[in-house]
Amino acid sequence: MYFKNESVILKKVSEGDEKAFSEIYARFKPDLYRLVYKILKSSDLANDTCQEVFIKIWEDRHKLTEVHSFKNYLLVAGKNHSLNVLKKVVSEEKRLSGFVQNYSDAHNGSEDKVQSDEYQSFLQTILATLTPQSKKVFQLCRQQGLSYDEAAENMGVSKNLIKKHMVRSMKIMRLAVERDLGIAFGFYLSTFFDFAEMDLLIFA
Repeated sequence: MYFKNESVILKKVSEGDEKAFSEIYARFKPDLYRLVYKILKSSDLANDTCQEVFIKIWEDRHKLTEVHSFKNYLLVAGKNHSLNVLKKVVSEEKRLSGFVQNYSDAHNGSEDKVQSDEYQSFLQTILATLTPQSKKVFQLCRQQGLSYDEAAENMGVSKNLIKKHMVRSMKIMRLAVERDLGIAFGFYLSTFFDFAEMDLLIFA
């Protein structure tokens, strides 16, 4: 549905009118959220992504004078950004999977044994902050190596619920690494492993 006076409002936004921008935000945020949520299957990620999309639109507001349907423009931007977010989530999850499953095997000396013990202690501390269900999902998928389908069957829940728990656990893990170790999550993991190209079919 075409927003009443849309072209006028978009022109105002392109000129930096924050009130007009608030109008289109309030009107179209629900449409964007529904699309983004279908792709990401996580309310936290969906809300963050919607904010990022609107911030980008505000930064590129000069382009709005050429937009004939803001809803279409917004949804295309939302879809593209959501797919980029998915790639990042898959990348981090794959890295964490390799890290959790292979860390101990990668270090054998006495000094490395200490590092491994410290890592195990760190990991257990993080797992203790998860809900019981999220902790079980993490243990099945990342410590026992089960696929999402296998974990879903094991727990008697849907594959999408397994994904949601893993996304939540990944976010907690990333924040903990950056907060407690003082380094970027991706750099922390890449210190130990070389990782293959990410397979988006994990989210198919």
